[in-house]
Amino acid sequence: MPLLPPATLRAYVARIFEAAGAPPEDAALVAHHLIEANLQGHDSHGVIRVERYIRDIEAGVLHPGAEVRLDRDDDTTAVVDGGWNFGQVVAHRTMAVAVEKARLRGVGIAVAHRCGHVGRVGAYGEQAADAGCIGIAMVNNHGGGRVMSAPGGLERRLSPNPIVVVLPTEPRFVLDMTTSVVAEGKLRVARNRGESVPDGWIVDAEGRPVTDPAAFYGPPQGSLRPLGGDAAHKGFGLALVVEALAGALSPAGTSRPGAPSVGNGLFCMAIDVARFRPLDDFAATFAALIEYVQSPPYAPGVDHITVPGEPERTSQRTREAAGIPLDDTTWQQLLATGEKLGLPRLEAR
Repeated sequence: MPLLPPATLRAYVARIFEAAGAPPEDAALVAHHLIEANLQGHDSHGVIRVERYIRDIEAGVLHPGAEVRLDRDDDTTAVVDGGWNFGQVVAHRTMAVAVEKARLRGVGIAVAHRCGHVGRVGAYGEQAADAGCIGIAMVNNHGGGRVMSAPGGLERRLSPNPIVVVLPTEPRFVLDMTTSVVAEGKLRVARNRGESVPDGWIVDAEGRPVTDPAAFYGPPQGSLRPLGGDAAHKGFGLALVVEALAGALSPAGTSRPGAPSVGNGLFCMAIDVARFRPLDDFAATFAALIEYVQSPPYAPGVDHITVPGEPERTSQRTREAAGIPLDDTTWQQLLATGEKLGLPRLEAR
């Protein structure tokens, strides 16, 4: 398994996107986003996506450099048309619009459609938090990309429908979760590595629990399970909420037969904390809560309570120092993509 210095990998991925026709600024933004996902341990949303993005460009369904424009715009809300540009470009712009409105009016909400795959949704919540706002973001798969069945159902009817909430605290609180048990990309990583997945993640086409990711991809196709195990109705309910806010509230639409599987419908919300109370007071109040919930007593064998955002910070420190590990399949796909676009071969450690 090769190890790549983050800066080297970031520069190479940016060159791939430039070679595929992306403006340099957009290529750098997307590359930065993907490598940050790898650094934080979310390999399912990292450079494993490069090969697919290039295939989408070649197929004419992803349009680097397309204009990102506002369909509707008022004091607190906006509808963004991404023109099928890179999802990272569209999502960054959409959250920037929401933050700008929050600065003016206390809260800003923007939804986007015709938006490519946005990658790690937590990045956009962090973007809002960097501006002193609470960042909330959700995406569906623009009506397509169905991978999750309803509790008791056999067919895929919903996308993973992630929900993100990020608070402007130090350390940063980052809740970044799918409403399915796991993101589909983690199955892709397991398949590339030849690994099984934990029981409870997926079911086969007959609704039977399985651990081989190949049973998900089929044929016949299996599906992801909603979050919650025996209480899967809770994850299912949250998934429907995401469909309402990221799909029904925007022109992207909700999950439906025949919809394209090329991008995301997006909901972004920014709340300016200072409109309610001083940011330092908010952060101190929440820090006291974290200290309280992390304090003993602990269950046997437990010496620390982990809160959202901690695993990513730990992974980032480790991978910044040691390099980003790529499974052999992803590495070969990345090299083949670069060579196809005329780039010299990248060497790993």
